[in-house]
Amino acid sequence: MSGELRPLVVIFNRRALAARALGRSGLAEGLRERRIAHQIVETGGPDEARAMAEEAAAGGYAVVAAGGDGTAMDVVNGILAAGVPNPVMGFLPLGTGNDLGRALGRVGSGLERALDALAELQVRDIDVARVNDREYFLNVLGIGFDAEVARRRSTRRVHWPGYFPGIVATMLSYRPRTYRVTWPEGEREGAALMAAAMNGTCEGGGFQLAPRARLEDGLLDIYWIDPISLWQFSRYVWAVRWGTHERLPVVHKWQTGRLKVESELPLQYHVDGEYRELAAGEPLEMVVCPKRVRMIV
Repeated sequence: MSGELRPLVVIFNRRALAARALGRSGLAEGLRERRIAHQIVETGGPDEARAMAEEAAAGGYAVVAAGGDGTAMDVVNGILAAGVPNPVMGFLPLGTGNDLGRALGRVGSGLERALDALAELQVRDIDVARVNDREYFLNVLGIGFDAEVARRRSTRRVHWPGYFPGIVATMLSYRPRTYRVTWPEGEREGAALMAAAMNGTCEGGGFQLAPRARLEDGLLDIYWIDPISLWQFSRYVWAVRWGTHERLPVVHKWQTGRLKVESELPLQYHVDGEYRELAAGEPLEMVVCPKRVRMIV
């Protein structure tokens, strides 16, 4: 496959957690050691990353997101905006959570193995999901509690070293909201601590919310969790961490290729860890785009 591609364009988010320590020079050294033809471009923000990815994809390049899950989401949106057939993308996990990498096998096992994957250029056709015809996500869309965690992280001048401190802090004050969700095969309405549409297996820095999700099955794994007490939270959070929560009475799970969420209040959600909010009454709709991206694994 390497003969079909121009040099990789690596979009390096210098603000990502691990990227700060690695630096551009460290990344370039790892690429040169593996004789990977490449061009590194630095970005400090989502709009810039999307524009860079769109330009590179339109030029026929494979585009690599070097950063966290948010960087990967920005890059895939740029690639898909280019409108080229069979776009090729890679991921170097340099962020806080790196949950997308966990669904991609060796790519999530550390930078060295992710660089090895770029050298070998094996690809896997994976799904993405489109949100309100505005943007795409690769790994997860979360509503409610985990969206509030994302909001708090986005508004802090100094981020927590991981997600868990924010999860605990949010649980102490969060009040569940009421939602109505509909999909072709059913509907559900009521108060929920959170609901998540999982394309990958993990969110929040390694919480195995959807241990059996697959990136290429054309479906989102939906998890609805009922409101719980602080005592229940202290018991159940570790079950979610290790992916043993599916039999808990507060957990409801189904699969679908399309989902609509409605709320009378402003609807908080996140896409791959990036906070978003809709006005009260504005619906949130998502649909799977099967095997839309060729991901280097």
